[in-house]
Amino acid sequence: MVFPIENHKELAHLRGDQQVLLCLCNCEEILAIRKLVLEAFGYEVLAADDIQGINTLTEQPVDVAILDYRARGTNGELIAIKTKILQPLTPIVLLVDDPASVPESVARLTSAIVKREYSPVGLLQEIARILHDDSGSGSRAFSARPVA
Repeated sequence: MVFPIENHKELAHLRGDQQVLLCLCNCEEILAIRKLVLEAFGYEVLAADDIQGINTLTEQPVDVAILDYRARGTNGELIAIKTKILQPLTPIVLLVDDPASVPESVARLTSAIVKREYSPVGLLQEIARILHDDSGSGSRAFSARPVA
């Protein structure tokens, strides 16, 4: 399945230039869909479950880590902490059902908290903002835009 970005000119500014994204989720189907969408926008995507993802962080630098905070069998707080220990400068995008439910201790570790639902546009916007933000990875943003 190919998502023809060329047919969606209004989304062209969200295109990546082969930056490496690590996408962590314990649901294979959701992970596969996110990987396809992000790759269609020009990102290199390393997709893994939590354990594989932590191993990946020990072996390869990534530009952004995308964590599904409450996916089946996931401890989002623990994964965010391990991500920051292994790659302290890597921005984290946290996908959540309800941004207000994220404890401040976890929110401080992130560069963006994005509401998880159906459209990938909010996620793509936050990734583009983080990668093009001259101020670095410390600026946290909250997006009400839903993502898959």
